[in-house]
Amino acid sequence: MQYLVSSAQMKAYDQAAIENTGIPALVLMERAACATAEEIIRRFPPEGRGREADKSRVLILAGCGNNGGDGFAIGRILAEHGYPVSFVLAGERESCSRETMAQIHILEHLGETVEAAVPEGRFSVIVDALFGIGLSRNVTGRYEEIISYINASAACVVAVDIPSGIHADTGAVMGTAVRADLTVTYGYAKPGLILYPGGEYAGEVVCRKIGISCPAGQKPLAFVYDRTDLARLPVRKNDGNKGSFGRVLVIAGNERMCGACQFAALGAYRIGAGLVRVLTVKENRNVLMQTVPEAIVDTYDSEVAEACLKETLDWADCVVAGPGIGTDERACRIMKYIWSHCRVPLVVDADGLNILASCPDWLKRDRDSQRETGGERGAEVYFTPHLGEFSRLAKKSIKCCKEDIISAAASYAREQGVILVCKDARTVVADPAGELYLNTSGDNGMATGGSGDVLAGILAGLLAQGMQGLEAAALAVYLHGLAGNRASSIKSTYAVKAGDLLEALPQVLTEGGNKGWT
Repeated sequence: MQYLVSSAQMKAYDQAAIENTGIPALVLMERAACATAEEIIRRFPPEGRGREADKSRVLILAGCGNNGGDGFAIGRILAEHGYPVSFVLAGERESCSRETMAQIHILEHLGETVEAAVPEGRFSVIVDALFGIGLSRNVTGRYEEIISYINASAACVVAVDIPSGIHADTGAVMGTAVRADLTVTYGYAKPGLILYPGGEYAGEVVCRKIGISCPAGQKPLAFVYDRTDLARLPVRKNDGNKGSFGRVLVIAGNERMCGACQFAALGAYRIGAGLVRVLTVKENRNVLMQTVPEAIVDTYDSEVAEACLKETLDWADCVVAGPGIGTDERACRIMKYIWSHCRVPLVVDADGLNILASCPDWLKRDRDSQRETGGERGAEVYFTPHLGEFSRLAKKSIKCCKEDIISAAASYAREQGVILVCKDARTVVADPAGELYLNTSGDNGMATGGSGDVLAGILAGLLAQGMQGLEAAALAVYLHGLAGNRASSIKSTYAVKAGDLLEALPQVLTEGGNKGWT
């Protein structure tokens, strides 16, 4: 697990390191510079430089803030290692921070020249130290011209902390932005390095520790999982049986959407659920008996008897409701019953969410009931919308939701008392308590019909085995993305289908090395 912090948090942590811990700002700057110089030297070792001097030159493009001071210190360290380095200050000296002016004076005492214009010739490395994480307005004027120069260059571009022009919290391009090959960030990664389009501009991201940590009593904005977190998978007891590993009920699929219940059921089975039961229209029975013969299949016709719904809900340890059921009157009756009577963890997806979006009074009554009783709904509720569905739930435009997906997801989860899995290129998971997860696995090969149904099934399978809350949702999303990565590596991102995710998931689980899994 790794943590992400907002720009405001990072500034506060930096200040705490200076004022409370007693690490001088210039020491932090030197540590940041050393970390970045090490990454550059590792990739461009001095002995590996070409004979032509202009092919081995390093250009430092620095702004007036402390990001610029980092850049000047990086260039000085590289010069000490024998690299020819050119230094350029993009702004006015009078506007420089105290620490950046100190770095300029050090360079001048060493006989280096800090220029105002980019020198002629080619460079093998350009260090972007124009703006840091505090940028809050669009880039214009001279800085816009310099960024255009950087992006037109054939040099390897290394960004200091964040590519200049990228908003640290949202990943938005502030008018224009540097396209980096490598970004070295300090202390903690920032959301703008992961969220798109910032994640695309950042290139390879390396996070280096320089002595800044989260002060006691505070918590970072969000977290991300890495492969070490596969150890969170539920342990498979040696004396377990199919009842030990949970019972998942999938209520999904209409006459045109048989695949929805198939993919959700298989997702639950592939992640380890002991039993899966599907409640769907009668037209889907034969297909399901062939494609998911392990599942128990119950069907209904034009009407669904409440007794059937009650019996299946009572049987389940976890319920997936909504994929492919449609939004007609019959589907609405089904969802209304589930919403009123389900007392086990409930995963609402696809059409189930669209129905809820059209019936906001259901959500309101649920919240009011909780307030009156001082209790909870009875079990956790998980919403798994893509941006279109989330837009309908939140009553906001897709553009508005996407521009600041973290804040939008956090607000909705808190207001509605649900665990929200807001699916996008970078999926955000939020819970009512304010915990946030940002997913980094997956790729565009997963942008295909049925992919979300697989995720709903994976999440339900983990819940049925006893996982809870944000941890279950985050792990489901992470595993789903890893399966997508694996499928794309075999099929290419053009050719991945939802079924390929199901085929790739067992390989991902095997690679995880969880001792509880055999």
